[in-house]
Amino acid sequence: MRARLSLVLAASLGLAACGENITPPASTSMSAAAVQENLLTLAPGAALDSEQQARLATIRGRASTAEVHLARIAAAPGRMLQHGAALRLAVAPGVQVVAVGERVQQRAADDVSWAGPVRGADGWVQMVFMEGGLTATVTVGQTQYAIESLGGGLHAVSRIDQSGFPSEHTPDHPSGALSDALNDAAGGFLGAKTSDGTMGTMAATTINVMVVYTASAATAAGTIGSKIQLAVDETNQSYVNSGINITMNRVYTAQVSYSESGRSFSNHVNYLKGTTDGYMDIVHSWRNTYAADVVVLVVNDNEACGMAAAIKAVASSAFAAAHYTCITGYYSFGHEIGHLQGARHDRYVDSNTSPYPYGHGFIPSTKNWRTIMAYGNNCSNCTRIQWWSNPLKTYPATGQVMGTAAHEDNARVLNETAGTVAAFR
Repeated sequence: MRARLSLVLAASLGLAACGENITPPASTSMSAAAVQENLLTLAPGAALDSEQQARLATIRGRASTAEVHLARIAAAPGRMLQHGAALRLAVAPGVQVVAVGERVQQRAADDVSWAGPVRGADGWVQMVFMEGGLTATVTVGQTQYAIESLGGGLHAVSRIDQSGFPSEHTPDHPSGALSDALNDAAGGFLGAKTSDGTMGTMAATTINVMVVYTASAATAAGTIGSKIQLAVDETNQSYVNSGINITMNRVYTAQVSYSESGRSFSNHVNYLKGTTDGYMDIVHSWRNTYAADVVVLVVNDNEACGMAAAIKAVASSAFAAAHYTCITGYYSFGHEIGHLQGARHDRYVDSNTSPYPYGHGFIPSTKNWRTIMAYGNNCSNCTRIQWWSNPLKTYPATGQVMGTAAHEDNARVLNETAGTVAAFR
């Protein structure tokens, strides 16, 4: 279960009572007395060069940006990103969060993933430090902030309006996939078997993912490499939160020669999946070289947040595309891979019970939040949270059960199909 996040001066956001406190892990408790270091401080009026101005204009121009503030990262931030470190981040005037490092992965001196709770209230901080800058999602109750590097130590901190993201999927493919065909024949899915012969969970299954992106997505995202790594990290954290025994492992990232202009999301996915159509065919060679089970294309196309090639894919259809803004904070990266494993949307928008009657996303009766596979059609301003439907889990902020055994258990679907997907390459 995800640990808690505490907001300093939370009253300025109206979040002073974001749910009951829980006891943090021992490592977090030990770090509570640690000296807090300022990782990110606001920098109003900071001078920007032309490139920084262009980046900031792009961020401000997004429909999902509710407000944005300038901030500056501390000198030598890499040394701060340690397990148990207490780091203060200013996210808005008068509003700071203090996060404690709980999950740290250092790939190189200037390539670190860092995540953890902040004391007291519900939420989580997930960030990637790469190429001298931060890319992060800060969640505080129902409020989200995105941190993006502008270069030169300056960052944009945006409050996110999830209703401003592109449509979940295109109207002509409401299921979220090009194909709704099931793959139960030889070479299809088999869940893990438990000792009593029933379908169960495979422990610690690694799924290798290759992520490719377009030039347009790279330009719009600014720091596309750290954005992609954050998407992988957020997906892995969602698995931890939801009791899903999968580790998503990014094996390769590269830019492809492909333009979104004049093409639909269906085109993007079809061209990505096609092996001899003359579009991105190199991807299949890369996939074999790096043994990628799943391939995701990151695009800059406002038609939708994403689309998968199939619900319950086989090796030849384990492809998906996603909008660069949606892959973090809105969890579309994991959402599309969820489709490939057989997960479906919530029952309000998708009554299909194949391939799994229990494979839907979940929205509680209070309609104030929704899990990763659920749409917002049946709730008003309900935040998508970093959990998958699972009747064995409760949402820490409210204590509500997060699914039903009969209809809403995406965690079970992902656990049961992980082994087959991990064997695609």
